[in-house]
Amino acid sequence: MTSSPVVMLAWLAATLLFLLALRGWFDLGSARRSGRMGMAGVALAVGVTLYTHDVVSLPEILGAITVGGGIGYLLVRHTALGAMLPILAGLQALGGLALLLTALGICRNPVAFDVLAPGDADLTVTSRLLAGLALILGGVIVAGALLACRALIGRTSAGGAPAMPALLATLSGLAGGGAAALGALLGEGGLMTAGAIVGAAGLTLGARLAFARRD
Repeated sequence: MTSSPVVMLAWLAATLLFLLALRGWFDLGSARRSGRMGMAGVALAVGVTLYTHDVVSLPEILGAITVGGGIGYLLVRHTALGAMLPILAGLQALGGLALLLTALGICRNPVAFDVLAPGDADLTVTSRLLAGLALILGGVIVAGALLACRALIGRTSAGGAPAMPALLATLSGLAGGGAAALGALLGEGGLMTAGAIVGAAGLTLGARLAFARRD
C-alpha cells in the first residue's frame, strides 16, 4: 500500500503544505494562512502514516482530522495577528508531543506498526537508534516550544521577541528530522523524504534568521 501513487501524492501534498507554512509563518500578514497550511500538512502526514500501516481505519482518520482541523482552524481564525507566535509555539509543542508519543507507541508495540514481525524477538539496533532519535527530538521540541510559548505570552508583537522566529524555525527543522527518522523506522519512503525536506528547510531558515538578527 505504501507504493500506491495516491499515497505518494499525499506525501508530496503534505510536504508542499509544510514548506508553504514554514515560508509564511513569520510574516504577520500571512501567519493565519500559514498556520492553516501547517495544520493541514500535519493532518495529512499523520493520516497517511496511520492508514498505510492499518493502525486505525479510514473513517476514524477522517473523523479525527475533521475534529482536530476544525478546532485548529477556529483557533487561528479568531486569534489576533500579534498573538500568532505564541499560537505557533503551542502548535510546535503539540507536534513534538505527537512525534514523541508515536515513537513511544512504536517501541511499546512494534508489531502493530509493522516494524517487527510477530515471530521476531526484538528490535534491531538500527531500529532502536531511530526510535531513540525520534524520542529525543520530540522531547527537545516540546521543551523548546513550551519555553518559547512562555516567553511570548504577554508580549504585544513579534518585535518584542526577536529570537523567537529563529527558534521556531529551528524546532520545525528538528520536527522534520524526527519525521525522517520515523519514516526510516517504518519503511515509509514518503515520510522519510518529506521529513528530510522539511528538516533541511527549517534548519536553514532558522540559521538564516539567527545570522540576520546578529547583523
